[in-house]
Amino acid sequence: MASTTGNPSPAAPGNNPGHAEEDSLERRSGPDRRLQPTSAFAGFFARGKRKRGRRVGESEGTYVDRFTRGDVVLLLGIFILNILDAFFTMLWLQRGGGEGNPFMAYLLEMGEEVFLLQKCIVVGIWLIVLLVHKNFKLARIGLYSLAGVYTALVIGHFVLIGGDIDPRQPIEIRLPGSEQASE
Repeated sequence: MASTTGNPSPAAPGNNPGHAEEDSLERRSGPDRRLQPTSAFAGFFARGKRKRGRRVGESEGTYVDRFTRGDVVLLLGIFILNILDAFFTMLWLQRGGGEGNPFMAYLLEMGEEVFLLQKCIVVGIWLIVLLVHKNFKLARIGLYSLAGVYTALVIGHFVLIGGDIDPRQPIEIRLPGSEQASE
């Protein structure tokens, strides 16, 4: 049998004796897709099948063609927490409170629409960038950190709004043992 690649058969005299001729046959058809790297944004167009690396340990530092259900749930969860943060911030502001983040307070001065646009679009774009790079350690740290931070923010909003705390009154915090002993 002849090889379809046009290279001499390794079973020919003088070429790697001991290998069977059928091992040298090229079974692929069409251009070699491995000659071009996978695009970072290929997963959004659902062209490929790869959700993770093919071999054990191959996933770290690589891009994939498609995302797993867990990846999408994480992304949507963070985005929903972000929207809840914006909603509860607006409720807090209506009750007379203020924004704790100076940059977001500046955006609120420009208008509620600018604030909400930034919360939805800019955060959404950065979430997509992190998802595309999910197989890189720093991006995974970013995604899980965002999930934790937004969860804490939403819990904080529940405490503030659900606890019927008046934003116009300063909150006094007393820690045990912090009071001066009187004689």
